[in-house]
Amino acid sequence: MTQTDNYLTATTGADKTLHRVLKPRSVAFVGVSETSTFAHSVRRTMQGAAEVLFVHPKHDTLFGQPCVPSVADLGRPVDAVFSAVAAAHTVGIVEQAATIGAGGLVLVAGGFAEAGDTGAKLQQQITTIANDAGMHLVGPNGIGMINVPDQVDLTVLEEFGRRPGGLSAVTHSGAMIEAIAASACRPGGAGLNLLISAGNEAVTDLADYLDFLVDDEQTTVIALALEKIRRPDAFFAAAARAQEAGKPIVAIKMGRSARGQRMAASHTGSLVGDAWVYEVGLRQAGIELAHEIDELVDRVQFLEQLTPQRWTEVRGLAVLTATGGFAQLASDLAEDTGIDIPALEQLQPFIDENIPGKPLANPLDATGFVGSVPGLWESIVDRYAADPEVDALLYTSQHAGWDTYGRQPAEEFAERAQRWQGKPFLLAPLAGIGGQWLGDLRRDGVGVGNGLLGCLRGLQTMGRFVRSRNQGPRTVSPADLPVLRISDEEVLEVAEGRMLSFGATMRLLTDAGIPVARWAVFDGAVEPVPFAGPYVVKLADVAHRTEHNAVRVNVAEKDLQAVTTELREIARRDDLPTTVAVQEMVSGHGEIFIGLQGASELGPLTVFGLGGVFVEIMKKVGGRLAPFDRRVALELVGEVDDTGIMDGFRGAPAWDRERLAEILCAAGDLAARGRESIDSLDINPLIITADGPVAVDGLCLLQRPQ
Repeated sequence: MTQTDNYLTATTGADKTLHRVLKPRSVAFVGVSETSTFAHSVRRTMQGAAEVLFVHPKHDTLFGQPCVPSVADLGRPVDAVFSAVAAAHTVGIVEQAATIGAGGLVLVAGGFAEAGDTGAKLQQQITTIANDAGMHLVGPNGIGMINVPDQVDLTVLEEFGRRPGGLSAVTHSGAMIEAIAASACRPGGAGLNLLISAGNEAVTDLADYLDFLVDDEQTTVIALALEKIRRPDAFFAAAARAQEAGKPIVAIKMGRSARGQRMAASHTGSLVGDAWVYEVGLRQAGIELAHEIDELVDRVQFLEQLTPQRWTEVRGLAVLTATGGFAQLASDLAEDTGIDIPALEQLQPFIDENIPGKPLANPLDATGFVGSVPGLWESIVDRYAADPEVDALLYTSQHAGWDTYGRQPAEEFAERAQRWQGKPFLLAPLAGIGGQWLGDLRRDGVGVGNGLLGCLRGLQTMGRFVRSRNQGPRTVSPADLPVLRISDEEVLEVAEGRMLSFGATMRLLTDAGIPVARWAVFDGAVEPVPFAGPYVVKLADVAHRTEHNAVRVNVAEKDLQAVTTELREIARRDDLPTTVAVQEMVSGHGEIFIGLQGASELGPLTVFGLGGVFVEIMKKVGGRLAPFDRRVALELVGEVDDTGIMDGFRGAPAWDRERLAEILCAAGDLAARGRESIDSLDINPLIITADGPVAVDGLCLLQRPQ
């Protein structure tokens, strides 16, 4: 039996995994001739190890090999079928691929769901065929995929340079792949593994690709350029596996809109936008965000270039330069990016003794003097590398292609890395594009970055990932909590939608573990209230009471009947429910609000911010996908806490952050349990009292049954 026969036997059974498409051992090109604009992809693939087959109705041979008129005529399983034919002919290609047991197809044609009803019907047809056959589809309406190490080019992209490595990228915008590759090809940059254009995701989506890359041994770091996450639960489960496996993810979220100042809105439904929810959800999952391609590559470069044994939390960065101006700039940019550059006062006597002018130890302006004293530069590098307060070293100089002066100290710096294990040694030009010789210095323990800011971004991402991974998982599946059941008897139809009654809302909060002010509701005469006044009296089952002047505060017991009568006259005038709520009057030294969404685009969501006048003035708000644990809740409190208000405003006592975190966890659990019922729930305000936060109102709007 030949080697090919062995391969056919191995792939003929139930091997329908994504591995067959992304790392194929056999490829069939359909509709690509020698004069095609895609011919270069064929030639590059033929240089790799994959077996290449050809399908074209007008040719007997192509690229010096036999060609058959249809996919069915291949008469054998093929791992990947690359189709360059138009949308109208793609259905037949997919049908035939299913009959020969193909692993999947790479479809680059447009004209599917993005093109209206006719295209949507075509996409549904190929989706059904592929799912029934257990085949994967890359696309349609993309630019294909590239396996750089194996030289498999199933793409419509022009030829471009690439260095094999550990960065795998998945994008919804096909052009982003080419941009990532272009940015990665600078002297430092990142080596490339798999580049995948997801397109319309007719069958295989972002979660599938991410799940595959977690297990792919050649992938060390993952880049995403995404528009929409279609299956959030599967995506975040894969992201959690990536973190556990030690594979960082950096993402660009396309379609972001300005968050603006909508955070002051009173209703959670208008409080959050999809772009903000993505920002919250991705960060919570330990995924670093970038805003454009060069920044994305900056953030992944050291993670790809260095082995994980060299990754550190970047608690202490030593910056070595040869110019005072850039030493100052490094200090400023490090503060902006949250990178700690310790003073290293213990090294100051050594610097004072050896470098004229006695520059600060960190960042160090070594000046050109070090080049005039044999061995001094090496001694400086060793002293800094040996210091336990330093866990990363960065040397920046004008390493442009024409720069010969900076080459020797850069080479000597890189050589010292071999003496010091466990600490990254990083090189970069101060600005501009470094000479290719700089990229040649990449080796074990030595990374090459892109300018001062680019290096600091890369270190910031490295540090965040290592710290986040050390802390453990950051997301919990909503499915781990039972679904909330709400009785139809407690639901009212109002102008705003399906609303849970005030009484039912207060009971819901109480049962969830969220403290509420004592309350009572009355449909008829106000009977003796079971708690002392003064009181707040309001129309109970009205979504926006202030618009109807339907709230009275500081009401004495003797005035309850009169105030109730007045409010019910307003209710009859405005055609509102006449039920009245009476609550104890609660006073405190601050206000917060908590908003819940049961079903944002990414799942249950909890929003937290300052209430009262502070939400309008400070516009401080944060959020987390729910549910979450105490550690994440404290992080959320901390996002708002940086205003100093929680420390005690104008002599007021400090707020109990631990208690706030407990309430946020309870609210998160409620949001997760309400994933099938709650549209939005505003708990606004919670008043900060001497005994802790107390909710005095809640507005719960419900989803309509599917």
